[in-house]
Amino acid sequence: MLKRSPLSDYLEQIKSLFDKKEITKAKRLAEKALKKLPDLSYTPYEEYLLHCRLGSVYHWLLDLSRSLDSFHKAYLVSSRNHLSLPYIVYTSYMMGYDFLLLRNANMALKQFEKVEAYYAKHGDQSFPMDKATHLKTLVDLAYCYLLKNDLAKVEAIIDKKLSRYGVSSTDKNFQINYKHLKGEYLMALKDYIGARNLFLECIKDDSNSEYPSSTLDVKKHLATIDFIEGKLDDAIQRSQGILKEAKRLGFNDVVCEAGLFLSKCYFSKGLTGKSEAIENRIKPLLAVLDTSWLYEKMRDFVNLFRQSPPSKSVSDILVYTINRRYETSLCKEIVIGKSAVMQEVYQLIEKIAPTDLPILIQGETGTGKELIANTIYQNSLRTKAPWLAFNSGAMPETLIESGLFGHTKGAFTGAIEEKKGYIELASKGTLFLDEIGNMSPSMQQKLLRVLEEKLLWRVGASKPIPVDTRFIFASNQDIEQMVNNKLFRKDLFYRVNTIVINLPPLRDRKDDIPLLFQQFVKKYSLPNHTTPVISSGALAFLNAYAWPGNVRELENEIKRICVLYPDAGVIEEHMLSEIFRNYKPTSPVSVISHIGLTLKEMERNTIEDALKRCNGNMSKTAKQLGLTRAGLYRKIKRLGIKPPVVTIP
Repeated sequence: MLKRSPLSDYLEQIKSLFDKKEITKAKRLAEKALKKLPDLSYTPYEEYLLHCRLGSVYHWLLDLSRSLDSFHKAYLVSSRNHLSLPYIVYTSYMMGYDFLLLRNANMALKQFEKVEAYYAKHGDQSFPMDKATHLKTLVDLAYCYLLKNDLAKVEAIIDKKLSRYGVSSTDKNFQINYKHLKGEYLMALKDYIGARNLFLECIKDDSNSEYPSSTLDVKKHLATIDFIEGKLDDAIQRSQGILKEAKRLGFNDVVCEAGLFLSKCYFSKGLTGKSEAIENRIKPLLAVLDTSWLYEKMRDFVNLFRQSPPSKSVSDILVYTINRRYETSLCKEIVIGKSAVMQEVYQLIEKIAPTDLPILIQGETGTGKELIANTIYQNSLRTKAPWLAFNSGAMPETLIESGLFGHTKGAFTGAIEEKKGYIELASKGTLFLDEIGNMSPSMQQKLLRVLEEKLLWRVGASKPIPVDTRFIFASNQDIEQMVNNKLFRKDLFYRVNTIVINLPPLRDRKDDIPLLFQQFVKKYSLPNHTTPVISSGALAFLNAYAWPGNVRELENEIKRICVLYPDAGVIEEHMLSEIFRNYKPTSPVSVISHIGLTLKEMERNTIEDALKRCNGNMSKTAKQLGLTRAGLYRKIKRLGIKPPVVTIP
């Protein structure tokens, strides 16, 4: 038998190439090592290092989705093999950093809070979670709060946690990062003089930087201040310099950002020809970059543009550049909605779909959790592999284990042949696992084992089977609240909540009702019939309704109308069901009363309200909520709802 080559040789070469800034070569070598991993000899720590170094390479190249994926795999390796805690927490730090660069403050905060909890308990004396990484975490936490415009928390970090280091630290990079952060904080406070002085100090201190992107970032802030203060010529000159330097260094992301800003400056001076020319020059780059971050940066530009004197409309080409993200998105073909909350969902899908990260989708019944999961699959790198959906709440506990994990012949009475479970069938592909909040503790433990070890034990089997399945979980309950109530395993929760998508109820995105209406009438209108439009009166009824059954309830109503009125050119008020025409909120705050409640409480309130409106009729209630009678009965039992007594009118 041939002796296997050690992974350590690859790791040394990758580090050497990275240190010499030969990043593309380091990437190729790391990807080659990953492919050859089954044929190499290595320790768990070396496998961890490979994923971390590949993640660092992707991070440097701003391929942030792949960087996230690599650090998550490093996290799984370190957890599975019980590596030292600092190594496990380091992956959380790097994932938080990736989320921050993707301008996803909420996901970044989740990771940084884990890191802060570690430092509070264990201190900052262990590599790689040393004082330098602690300071970076504090700076990055402050940037998260800046993105969320929570300036009080930014101030607290700067004044209470970082200021003592800012005065005493001899670390030049920290001093620059500290001033940079404080400058952005002052910009948010509209103290442009103080911000400008700090940014100029950064450039002076960083004159021989090995990280030129940091200096360019500071110069972009200075150009923004020039623009705000009406110094358009200075802003143009500074932006031209940034563009030239970014081209020389090959920083295409900075080329795009600086080019779009320069376009805005030209347009402000009435130089529309130059504005269009600069945007047309950078459009080819937009087609090959991961531009999720740029979309949100452009929204900042537009807000800045509208606030600046003299007030002008945004240039058509600028609007096109922004809006093309939605118009060309695959999400648009599957998920309908242009509301702000749904735009945030689209952006998150674009960022995490290409990864193998587990995802938790939470939302009320009927909000479209499976549709979102399938959209992620359609935008992933696993689209040629299987997509399967498994509903944990739709079958008895005794059948869930066999359905998910499979069984061997003779494993139990009735097991007359070997059977693969959903997890094994979805290997190399994606498994959507719905209603995970209904799983028993024993099933949660078995699922946790699969997530940690990537090994599956069929019922009755004597040895495990390796699987490579991407999991997307869903629940109409608040899983974190269930953890607090000791109804869901904390260790499993930490595995499934790396990415959380909270789907808004339809009552919080009523701007999308016309779009959803158009989609459903096209779907259910008879062939060769004119697609009907909706009258303003009927639309008013739909907008006034509280939508306890969410999008599914709207779809069912449109389907009913298309069946009953197949030749209607206009959907009028009288065609709507009685429940819409007669709907009256039980109180002025009925729709907003859900704010602050857990998903379980919201679900209970929704079902109880529907039961009252339907006078306890289970069939009508189930239809209104978009459920089967059996599904409604299960929810009533799980939520402890006592059905009202049916009264005869």
